[in-house]
Amino acid sequence: MFIKIPFESAIPFKTNISEITKMSLEHDYNVSGNTVLGNFYISGEYKTHEVSINKEPFRFTLPFEVEISDRIKEDSLEFNIEDFSYDVEGDNTLKVKIEYSLSGEEREDEDEEEPVTFERVNEDELTEELNIIDDFLDKNEDNPEERVEEEKQEETEEVEEERLTTKEEKTIMDTIKDSDDTFVTYHVHIVKESETIESISSVYGVPSSLVKEYNTIDNIEVGDKVLIPKLDE
Repeated sequence: MFIKIPFESAIPFKTNISEITKMSLEHDYNVSGNTVLGNFYISGEYKTHEVSINKEPFRFTLPFEVEISDRIKEDSLEFNIEDFSYDVEGDNTLKVKIEYSLSGEEREDEDEEEPVTFERVNEDELTEELNIIDDFLDKNEDNPEERVEEEKQEETEEVEEERLTTKEEKTIMDTIKDSDDTFVTYHVHIVKESETIESISSVYGVPSSLVKEYNTIDNIEVGDKVLIPKLDE
C-alpha cells in the first residue's frame, strides 16, 4: 500500500503578518486499529510590520486523521512528508499546504485455504458406458420404480467386469476410499439437479452408507460422478 494525502489549513493570527522570517514543520502520529491519528506542529517567527526589527514567535498544532485498510501491518507502516508550502493571505492569515504519504505491507489471508480438487474420471475411457447410462437415466427419469426394476434385470445380464487396479490406469477408482468389501461390478452415476446420495442410493437399491463409504465426496454437486458398487454374490 502507498497513498499520498493532501492537507491544508488556514491559521489566523491575532496580529498583522508582514513577513514570515522563520518556519519549521514537525509531526507525530500513532496507529489505532485502522486509523492513523497525529499532529503537525507549525512554528517559526514573523514580523508584524515591514519596517519592524522585532520578530514574534508562533507555534500551532494541526491535528490530522486518516483511515487505512485493516489489512495493513502496523509495524510496517511508514509516514513521510512529501511536500510543504505556505503563504500569507490577507493581513493576518497563514495558509499551509502539506502533502504526506503512508505506506505499508498488507497481511496475507490466514484463513484462505487451497481449493480442494477432485480428479475426474477419464472421459475417453468411459464414454461408451456413460452414454448407455445417460440414455437409461433419461428414459426412466420420471419413473424411479420402473428404473430400479429394469436396472436389476440388466444387472443379471451383465458380464463381470475386470477389476480395476491402480497399476493399469487411472480411473474414477483413484478418487474413492479403500474398502474391505470386494466389488465385481459398478455403475458410474452422473449427478443431476436436486439429487442426493440418499436418493441415488435408493434408485440403485444400495445402502447410502455404503455409497458414502465407497466415494470420497460427501457433498455432491451437479455433474459429479458417483460410483455405485455391487457386492460379489
